[in-house]
Amino acid sequence: MEHHTGRACFGTTTAMALVLAAMAAPVHAQETTTPLGRIVFGWGTDQVALDTPQAVTVIDQDEIERQQATTVGEIFDEVPGVQAIGSDRPLGQSFNIRGWGEVPAGDEGRVVVLQDGATQYYEQYRIGSFFSDPNLHCNIEVLRGPASATLYGAGAIGGVIRFETCDADDYLTEGQTSQFRFSLGGETNGAGGNAALRYAARVGENLDVFANLNYRQADDYVDGDGEVIAGSAFDAISGVVSGTYHFSGSRSLRVIYEAWNSDLDDTEYEQTGSGGFFGQIDRDTTDQTFSAIYTSAEAFGDLEVTLAYSTTQIAQENSTAPIPNVLFEDADYGYATLSLDSRVTTDFALGDTAGTLIYGVTLSQQERTAEAAVSGTVPFHNEGTGTRVAAFAQAEFDFGNGLVLVPGVRLEWARNEPGADNPGSTLDDGIETSEVISFSPKLAFTYDFGGEWGLFGSLSQTQRAPNLDELFSYSTPRPPGLASGRTAAGELDPETASSFELGFTYSTTGLASASDAFDARVTGFYTYVEDLITPGPDGGSERINVGEAEIYGVELEAAYAADAWYANFAATLIEGRNLTDDEVWSQLPQDSLSLTVGRRDAATGFGFGWTMNAYADIDYEGARGTAQNRYGGYATHDVFASYAPQEGALEGLEFRVGVDNVLDRTYRNALDQENGRGLTGRFTVARVWNF
Repeated sequence: MEHHTGRACFGTTTAMALVLAAMAAPVHAQETTTPLGRIVFGWGTDQVALDTPQAVTVIDQDEIERQQATTVGEIFDEVPGVQAIGSDRPLGQSFNIRGWGEVPAGDEGRVVVLQDGATQYYEQYRIGSFFSDPNLHCNIEVLRGPASATLYGAGAIGGVIRFETCDADDYLTEGQTSQFRFSLGGETNGAGGNAALRYAARVGENLDVFANLNYRQADDYVDGDGEVIAGSAFDAISGVVSGTYHFSGSRSLRVIYEAWNSDLDDTEYEQTGSGGFFGQIDRDTTDQTFSAIYTSAEAFGDLEVTLAYSTTQIAQENSTAPIPNVLFEDADYGYATLSLDSRVTTDFALGDTAGTLIYGVTLSQQERTAEAAVSGTVPFHNEGTGTRVAAFAQAEFDFGNGLVLVPGVRLEWARNEPGADNPGSTLDDGIETSEVISFSPKLAFTYDFGGEWGLFGSLSQTQRAPNLDELFSYSTPRPPGLASGRTAAGELDPETASSFELGFTYSTTGLASASDAFDARVTGFYTYVEDLITPGPDGGSERINVGEAEIYGVELEAAYAADAWYANFAATLIEGRNLTDDEVWSQLPQDSLSLTVGRRDAATGFGFGWTMNAYADIDYEGARGTAQNRYGGYATHDVFASYAPQEGALEGLEFRVGVDNVLDRTYRNALDQENGRGLTGRFTVARVWNF
């Protein structure tokens, strides 16, 4: 079978990157933990990322601040196997992990996104699925592959992304009672800017409080050719308020409220990529998340209970679309999800074998709403209720000889019921309700050879129940000359994904100095999915089960950290086919390579570096129909610097500058529907007061 990607496009750029990486040499003693040495909280037990039996990436606060990202999607540019898709507009971003996630349909539940334990999900025509600001988050974890379904939800075929907002502990050191920070930032492409206020405090011995308020604004940005990306202008206000109360006896309660709002007039209807056909519209988007997380150490184990509520509401009006359609009517759309997750972690021993058991239950209910001013019901965004009840268990057996086995299982019941006013449930073979029981088992392992090398792998399976969108969306008959009307789906079988991962790790110290560290991981994966849920043969909103698909590839990660210099490398080589039609998988990302080389000096507070992100060319061989099928390879280069004076009159000030796409390259990623940003300068000035 002929490969669809052109590997040679990396060529000279890659060679230059590797030469620069080789030049990095340590100078003085500092932090020598690499990104692969960061702690993962979402695997079940807290572990170093390199030691988990699943490919996991942790993005920490320093990395988020270094990137000075305008949108959340930019944060993932250097993560293997995952990227934001759609466009660089804040209202146009969804996620793709290992080939699962597409535009304009969104991820359709194949990628689970959580924020502080609350499910984040939104699906609307030509709109993204996640709305937030980069400044609100201090820790982001990406768990790639369906092995993560055990703890976070059946159907996580691509994997899980866990966002955690900042709190007081992220900023206050021992002995500090409070900190206040004010920052101003700006960017040249789009003449944008942002202002942020942040406050963290310890009130007495038991209470921590935190608040973060952000305002961000930008005009339309341009690509490398200077072409304006219409409708990319925006303004958004966001914030998070949280408090953590520590009871006696190792018990605590953390309460978090996060909100994001953007009120745009005369913006493009198409936010995932603008063709100009649908005209402009006014949109008011509000996203809110509430989480209450209770933890305690009990006789039966460590208990964690999370009560969460998330809601996204979009109101649109004043459309300038050239054709009449319910799409463009004044309307209100929304999702609201209420969930309760309770889990226990306990240690045990079986003879000489030490073990940890995690078990629990998850309950959730999602309401999907839509009301158009004239038509009332909205065929492609039907109202309905989705209910899920799940029980799960995951154990870790440490045999003491380097081998750790991790079996796990999740049993999940899903019920989807259309709203009372949805005609899609009674048209033709439409159904009133759908009930599916999903079974998601796995067996993972790690093996430490007793030195620098390790081996890991997993076998996993998960079933994704059809969701509200796929079951009950429908199309009414259209005017002459357009496609015929479609009805709601009949019974749909769940998608079943079987996956295999195998890889090895390498970790050592003292390569060039006594205090440096080098970590590496290579992961091979294969995923086979049957009973795929896709649009019907005549287009429209109806969904059907068709055939099978396979995706396989290799991810490479390596990181070096010395006293001053550091380098991070990531690459993804991926293939995938729709086996029913023997075509390239239409959601397949381009092969990619990322390299960052930087230097930091704790004594002076000065740091600088360079990042390259390169993508191979790809040919979908007609799998996308009349849409674009060929995309050229490209590489972008970014430079950055920071200065935080450690003493003198400037102590407490922070300065950051960066230039993205320094060569002003014009490019379009294969999973985007818009050209990327051209040359963009960014800066941040902040003042911190510690008390």
